[in-house]
Amino acid sequence: MTTKVMVSFPDEFLVQVDRVAQEEHRSRSELVREALRFYMGLRETQGQPRANPLVQRAILVQDRLSLAAPGTGQDSTADIRQWREAR
Repeated sequence: MTTKVMVSFPDEFLVQVDRVAQEEHRSRSELVREALRFYMGLRETQGQPRANPLVQRAILVQDRLSLAAPGTGQDSTADIRQWREAR
C-alpha cells in the first residue's frame, strides 16, 4: 500500500531537489524516499557505531594490527616510528 504525504519545502530548496532528481533520472518522490531511508539508517546506528559494517571491519583490522605489533602503549607516534625503523 502507498500513502501520499504532503510536504512543504522552501522554493530554493525545491529547486535543488528537482535539480538532483533530474541529474539522477528519478522522481522527487524517489529522491525524498531514499533521503529518508538514509537518514533513518543513520539514526539507527547513531550511538551504536559497532552496528556499522565498515566500523566493524576497521575494528577488526586495528585489533589484528595490535596483535602483530603491540607497541609500547604510551605514544602512538613513537610506536609508528619504531615500527617503520624496524621494517
